[in-house]
Amino acid sequence: MAIFDEKNKKGRLKRIQPKGKSIFVEADAVRKKEEKKKKVAVKSSFADISPVIDITGNGYFQLSNEDGYMEIVQVSSADIYSLNNEDKEKKINLFAFFLQWYQHDLKVVPLNFPVDTYTQQQFIQKKIEQTSNPQSQFFLEQKLRELQFIETERSNREFYLFIYADDEYTLRSRINDVTAQMNVVSPIIRLSDEKKINILYKLNNLNSKNKSTKGDY
Repeated sequence: MAIFDEKNKKGRLKRIQPKGKSIFVEADAVRKKEEKKKKVAVKSSFADISPVIDITGNGYFQLSNEDGYMEIVQVSSADIYSLNNEDKEKKINLFAFFLQWYQHDLKVVPLNFPVDTYTQQQFIQKKIEQTSNPQSQFFLEQKLRELQFIETERSNREFYLFIYADDEYTLRSRINDVTAQMNVVSPIIRLSDEKKINILYKLNNLNSKNKSTKGDY
């Protein structure tokens, strides 16, 4: 009997084909080279990626890519901890019912805004300029410093609703529906264009100061 059988020898020496994709495949190398050549195009400005492109004559925001229109309204906040259990549960249940009833796109956005004491400061400053009494002037200056401290160090927690629609007419109708339903829970506050722009600025610049026509604060 031969020590090395020719057939078995060929079987033993047969090259085993590895499973899976080979590391050194020319097609893979070409594909990887092509992928390296592809670079992501960087937009030239924020306006190219912003979801909001314009504000209409009605004060609604026009969205990019023909996504329709948007309106921002404020929800009157309430301190539920100061309410008794019955009133608290009533408000919670009414708001839950509103969320079930409203079937369209809606976003609730909470934001912290500084306490605005600009009007009070202007009034106190005018009184300081008009008074000639040292005691009154001392009291008014102290009051002015308190208002400045409140505006700098304290903030209000405010809640906003972002309402969406395909056209302005539908958006106006949905705003009216939301206003009517929310009046029994927390009345809706309509905002000025300045405040709405300030909200958008805050959302896109979370670590920056708030913008207003009176300057940064």
